[in-house]
Amino acid sequence: MPSPKSSEATISLVKLAEEYVFESLKKDLPNHIYFHNSEHTEQVYKAAKKLAKAAGLNQEDKEVLLLSSLFHGTGYTESNKNYWDISAGNASRFLKENDAPEELIKKVAGLILLLGKNIQPKNELDKLFLDACNSYLGSKKFIKRIRRLQKEKEEQNGEKTTALNWQKEQLKKLHNHFFCTHFGEELFGKRKLKNIEKLKGAHKNSLKIKAEREKRTSVSANSGARTLFKTALRNHIDLTSIADQKANMMLSINALIITIGLPAFATYLSGTSYLIIPAIIFLLTSVITMIIATLSTRPVRTNGETDMTKLLSGKTNLFFFGNFYKISRDDYERGIKTIVADREYLDTSFINDLYYLGIALGDKFRLLRICYSVFVIGVSLSLLAFIITYLIS
Repeated sequence: MPSPKSSEATISLVKLAEEYVFESLKKDLPNHIYFHNSEHTEQVYKAAKKLAKAAGLNQEDKEVLLLSSLFHGTGYTESNKNYWDISAGNASRFLKENDAPEELIKKVAGLILLLGKNIQPKNELDKLFLDACNSYLGSKKFIKRIRRLQKEKEEQNGEKTTALNWQKEQLKKLHNHFFCTHFGEELFGKRKLKNIEKLKGAHKNSLKIKAEREKRTSVSANSGARTLFKTALRNHIDLTSIADQKANMMLSINALIITIGLPAFATYLSGTSYLIIPAIIFLLTSVITMIIATLSTRPVRTNGETDMTKLLSGKTNLFFFGNFYKISRDDYERGIKTIVADREYLDTSFINDLYYLGIALGDKFRLLRICYSVFVIGVSLSLLAFIITYLIS
């Protein structure tokens, strides 16, 4: 980040830094930085001024605190990862170019680097700096600011966060946070408590909205959805019965053909050899049709057992007998109680029941279509072969 060096000795180092930092943030900050922007830096800077005054810092320590608060977020102009290292480098470079004492540069960089170290502050200056950085927790615009922070995090991580989860996370952060100094507590503590109550209210409202949404979208709680599922299940069962009737019809017809046809062919084939090919095609058609029809009515293979760990993941269904006929009654009772105790699990079970029944029904009708196609094609080929061989003979 470039740093113009001022030639006006009358302008203080802090004033120079203030002009430089806000100009740099305005020019170089990416559009997706919604929280750690110039507004946040200004808030931290103002908080640092208040804390320095309340703590009665000497001129040198005040200068260190103010410079650190100004430069602490400049690293976001380049990257959100390890931004404190970049910020410390920006501060050191600026201060060196403006002939700041080496000791001052070291102290400013040391404070900024605290943001990336999970350590306890060592002295009052460390504590005051951290309180300034966390002053937004006790600001009037806290709710608005954390919404921007949420948006910024979502941009960085590439995934959305629900308002409910974000509020829960921020409430946890507020409850676990304590200002390092009594000055910070006096200046921002009361507003922080108000923010906690305000966020609790927003969280309760989000929970209420979620519960109402779940009630509207839940199968088990929505009478219209229950009626729809009942109708769909009944239709599936009716279609299964129709499919089995069609398969039985094909089995009966072809069984009758074979029963009558074999003796007839055996009687007349010796004297009419040209009927051999049509007869073979016809009999093969009947046999293949019966095999496919039988396959369509074959029961689904099941092992009668269920892995209870898969129950909560929605990968199995205790409403289908094939998943439980080998498990103990106690295990089955526990599984059913687990499902009905949670609306989401119950909805998943309803959906699974309908889905897997549909899969089985789809396979059944696919085989039936093949069965009917084979029968029609086979009979047509038999007739064609009979006509050709009769004409030739």
